[in-house]
Amino acid sequence: MVTSEDVMPRACPQLSVLFRALLGAFFGALCLAGAAWAAEETSSQDAASEEVATAEPAAAALPGDAAAGKKLYRRNCRACHGATAKGASSYPKLVGHPAAYLIDKVVRYREGEKFGPNTPLMAQRVKKLSDQDIANVTAFIISLPDD
Repeated sequence: MVTSEDVMPRACPQLSVLFRALLGAFFGALCLAGAAWAAEETSSQDAASEEVATAEPAAAALPGDAAAGKKLYRRNCRACHGATAKGASSYPKLVGHPAAYLIDKVVRYREGEKFGPNTPLMAQRVKKLSDQDIANVTAFIISLPDD
């Protein structure tokens, strides 16, 4: 571990004190910046949750057919999210989320919004799904047990 004594020799005690003060100020500012970032991240997640709760895509109003959704899921989703929608590798778990959340995410992918490294793959998979298809897949996912 490098100490201030390694950087500033004992022959310059004033510089050593100044160095420690500057180092303390730097780390203090770094902590404040981290706290501000965490607060911003939390507020943006809260806003996103509120947005999901208030904005209902057209698919949310449609009754879903779980049997039809199962066929679509097997063809479009299973390879990445797993047979029971519990996620695999870098692909997230889908079971356990409310229907409105799932529908919102798929609709936003379909509209071209970017969420992360898997966006290009998701966008290709969902771009041709109708609102009814999305409601059907969602009905299938929410029918699965989350154990």
